[in-house]
Amino acid sequence: MGICSFSKDTVVDYVPEYGDNRMSENPCVVGLKFISFGEAREQQKLLAARTQRIDTQEKSMAIAQSLQKEQFVKHVASITNYDVDGEEVTDPGEFYMTAPADLITEILEAM
Repeated sequence: MGICSFSKDTVVDYVPEYGDNRMSENPCVVGLKFISFGEAREQQKLLAARTQRIDTQEKSMAIAQSLQKEQFVKHVASITNYDVDGEEVTDPGEFYMTAPADLITEILEAM
């Protein structure tokens, strides 16, 4: 068999390495939807278009972060075993806003 890939709707369970999570008895598992090269390029074009006439680095960064959050929320299908103050978080948007930056970065790279 040659090269295998995933459709845009396929969900792949990802166990983050962050915080020795993979060694945990009940690790956090994040269901991720595949991001193709074409979709990643479209995201880059969208970012370029939205920041074309922006005059400050702060505004450009805010736009980039907003697009990153949109992409994250769109491509995280499920979250298990992630708690904030004893309450389980399963919503991708809430997960994005409460998880440590290194964990979010790891998940974005895994996508």
